[in-house]
Amino acid sequence: MIKSKKTLENLEYYPIDQYYENWELKLDSNENAYGASPCVKNAVHNFSADKIRRYPAYGELIDILSKSINCNKNNLVLTNGCDEAINVFFNTYLEYDDEVLSFSPTFSMPELYSGIIGAKFIKIKYDKKWEFSKEKFEKNITSKTKILYFTTPNNPTGNIINKDDIVYFAKKYREKIIFLDLTYFNYSTQNKAEFFELPKKFENIVIAKSLSKDHALAGLRLGYLYANENMINEVKKVISPYSVNSCAVFAGIAALSDKNYFEEIKLKLNNSKKLLAKELNEMGYKAVATEANFVLCDFGKFADFTYNNLIKNGIKVKYFKNTDGLQNTFRITSPKLEDIPKITGAIEDKPLFVFDLDGVVFDVQNSYREAIKQTFSYFTGKNCTDCDIQNAKNLGGLSNDWDLTEYLIKQAGKNVKYDDLVNVFQNLFYIKGKGGLIDNEDNILDENFFKELSNFVNCAVFTGRPTEEAFYSLEKYNIKKYFSYFICNEDVEGNHKPSPFGLNIIKENTRYTNICYFGDTVDDIQAGCEAKIETYGIIPPKAASITETEKELLKKGARKVIKNKNDILELAKNQKGILCK
Repeated sequence: MIKSKKTLENLEYYPIDQYYENWELKLDSNENAYGASPCVKNAVHNFSADKIRRYPAYGELIDILSKSINCNKNNLVLTNGCDEAINVFFNTYLEYDDEVLSFSPTFSMPELYSGIIGAKFIKIKYDKKWEFSKEKFEKNITSKTKILYFTTPNNPTGNIINKDDIVYFAKKYREKIIFLDLTYFNYSTQNKAEFFELPKKFENIVIAKSLSKDHALAGLRLGYLYANENMINEVKKVISPYSVNSCAVFAGIAALSDKNYFEEIKLKLNNSKKLLAKELNEMGYKAVATEANFVLCDFGKFADFTYNNLIKNGIKVKYFKNTDGLQNTFRITSPKLEDIPKITGAIEDKPLFVFDLDGVVFDVQNSYREAIKQTFSYFTGKNCTDCDIQNAKNLGGLSNDWDLTEYLIKQAGKNVKYDDLVNVFQNLFYIKGKGGLIDNEDNILDENFFKELSNFVNCAVFTGRPTEEAFYSLEKYNIKKYFSYFICNEDVEGNHKPSPFGLNIIKENTRYTNICYFGDTVDDIQAGCEAKIETYGIIPPKAASITETEKELLKKGARKVIKNKNDILELAKNQKGILCK
């Protein structure tokens, strides 16, 4: 295999969506919720074939842009979004082993562009959340530092850097380049005129700006670099001569010309940002209306559950699950004002219904139970019946089907190695990429059921199945999307039912005390009762000894044994959620 250059060895490319996704609200990329000005839409609609066949001309847009920020047009170069602005500038001025200094977390692309060149991107952690420390930043400046990279407001933290701090570095370190990424600047409270005067006063200051977030031109990729004329001329040696397409040019002209629309939308988005943060705080979370066009909210230990609820309701946000300093935090793009109830409604506290899978959601007569029978026959040469299996389950302590199979084999007078038993069982039941008896099971509770149920309650899974097998069946029947939380075999650390361990995890990581659990075995009922959760028994389909099974479930403490899925729906309609903060 032909290798790429050495600087790419440990780098990963930036992943992007390959198709437009059909979300109710897409709030993960900080795109302008209101869209571009009608003037932009008109310009694109009337974009002529003659302009498409010719190479783009940038003069008119640069003239308008230079007037809007009060600079000489020779101080500007158009770029294919702010990404290209950063990339071409770094390629113009950085050399191997140079250093770029930045606070972290911040926009990820500058680090990638630095790595491609072989330069080092030095990340300084915030001491306080999220306060820029001039002193800490300065301590990390070395002889190898070539660029001081500042984003204000910063993405994803949303904090700003004061102009005076930038001036301090520009004056003191005139041999260093002060790179200002102002992509979100128009949403902030900072003085635009003061910032855009800086490149006139300091030859080492350069500004990069995009029209994606504020003017809603993300799909057309339009941005620019603003710096002294010598810097711009050097950049022009590196940038592709026609990297910005003609359609983006005419859209940019229209966007910058419609000042009224811009100010109106900016006001709406800033108001929605403040309102959303206020409502999230009132719900008990920690939300900040940032200086950018997004809300940053820490959902703490409820983050996974809340994120899944949002996804389930067709709302996509940016979840910083493992980002240092941002764990459990969501970045939520400012929505339209009228869409805020959709977000809070998806997060609001509903009762929680927790479902076992086998015998409750899925009919496992021809899957798990068949695997038990065939494994039993493999080792004993005999047959076992549904009644044998149910009677064993009714004894308790055998919710794991491997354990149950081992018990039945021992009852038949045979001893086998547990690992051998598991291997035979799994080869029958499920092999990744090949399936198995798992494909023979049917769903008892179908998509229409969960679609209706989700109007009243949130849903979670507590099952003894391994995660992969649980997800396989849930996805097969298109119902995984209705569940907000999953506890599977690997999550209980050997504390299988009848231990309440898994249900206690759910209690700890969701916000509710009003939780109902539905299971089909005495172990399920015992686990639910010990977790102090309202627990209901379910009679599995085609169960042998139905009367005996019902009696055993009630004896273990089931509040009621449910025989009809409509009873579950009625129960859901009558629930009242009790918030547990």
